[in-house]
Amino acid sequence: MNNGNERMRDDRMPDDGRDNDYLWDRSGPVDLEVARLERLLRGHAHADAPRRARAIAPTKPASRIRRGGWRIAFSAAAVLAICALGVSTWFKQRLHWDAGEPWQVLAQQGDVRIDGRSQQASELTLDGTLETGANAMTRLRAAGIGEVAVGAGSRVRLVETRTGHHRMQLEQGSLWARVWAPPGQFGVGVAGADVIDLGCEFLLKVDADGNGSLSVLSGWVQVDNLRREVLVPQGTRVRVNGDGAAGTPQAFSASPAFVAALEAIDARNGDVDPQGEEVQRLIAESRQQDAISLLVLLRDYPQLADGPMFERVAQLLPTKAPATRDAWRSDRMAVLNSWWDALPYPRVKRWWTQWPDAFSSRGGKMAHWLRTQGNG
Repeated sequence: MNNGNERMRDDRMPDDGRDNDYLWDRSGPVDLEVARLERLLRGHAHADAPRRARAIAPTKPASRIRRGGWRIAFSAAAVLAICALGVSTWFKQRLHWDAGEPWQVLAQQGDVRIDGRSQQASELTLDGTLETGANAMTRLRAAGIGEVAVGAGSRVRLVETRTGHHRMQLEQGSLWARVWAPPGQFGVGVAGADVIDLGCEFLLKVDADGNGSLSVLSGWVQVDNLRREVLVPQGTRVRVNGDGAAGTPQAFSASPAFVAALEAIDARNGDVDPQGEEVQRLIAESRQQDAISLLVLLRDYPQLADGPMFERVAQLLPTKAPATRDAWRSDRMAVLNSWWDALPYPRVKRWWTQWPDAFSSRGGKMAHWLRTQGNG
C-alpha cells in the first residue's frame, strides 16, 4: 500500500519541478487544464502596445534628383533667355527712328514759338525752329533715346533725325539733354563746334556769337572743333568759343585761381612755357579733382612734360607702373593711356552703366540746372 501511495503521489505532484514549467513559461509538456483555462481567458489577455514605426522619408532615387536639378536649371535658363530677348527687343525699339519723324513736345510753359507760330505745339518737325521767350521753357522727347529741354531766350533747330543719328543746332540760349544710347547718336551744333553725346546728361549754354560753356552731369561729351578734340567727363565743364577754340575741361569745384591760370594757358593756343608763371600757378592750385585738366594739357601740349606738370600728374594719378620721363620719351601714348585709365570716371565704352539716364527726368532738377549752371 505504501508503495502504491508513493507512486500515486509521484504521478500527481512530481517533485523535480520540470513538469510545471508549462504553467510559467510554456516550456514543459502541455497541461490540459491550463490549456483549457487559456482558451477561456484568451479574450482578456494583456497585449503590449504596438511599436510605432519610425517615420522615415522615402529616399528619392538619384536619377530623380538629377532629373529635378536639370529641370530647375533648364527653367532658369529659359527665364533668362526670355528676359534677354525682351531687353534686346526693347533696346532695338528704343533706338529705331524713321527718318524725318517729328519729335514729341512733352511740356511747355510761357511763350514758345515753333516756326514763328505761338501755340501749344505737339511736335517739332525736321528743319523746324523752336524759340522760347524770356520766361519760357519747353521739353522734347529726343526721338526714342532721351529728352531735351530748351531754356528761356533760346533758339534751336532740328537738323537731322533718323536711326543712329540725331542732330540739333543751338543758335543761342540754353539746352539740357539726357541721352541713353551708344556714343555718337546724339549731337548739338554750336557756332564753331559740335558737341557729341557719348551716353550722358549735359547742359549747353551759348550767346548769339557762339560763346559759352558745356557742363557735363553724367557720362562723357566730346567737343569737336577746328583746332582740337576735347573729351569732357561728368562733374566738369569746358568753355566753347564762337571762333572754334574750345577750352580745357575744369572741375565744377575748381578754385577761381585755378580757373584763371587755366584760361590764361588756353589763351596762348599752345605757346606755353613749361616753367612759366601760369603753369606754376596752375600746379599750386591743383587738387585730385583737377587731374583731368592737367592731363588734357599734357596730351595737347606735350612740351609741358619738360616742366613740373609731369611730376604733378604722376602724383595725382598713380599707376601700377610708375610713369617716368624715360617712359614718356619712348612711348608717350602708353603713359597718357595709363593716366587716362586712372581717372575716377566711368569709361566711355561703358555708356550703358549710366542706366538712370534712360528714365524720364525730374522737371525741377532740370529747370534748376537750366537757370543756374553753365555760366562759366
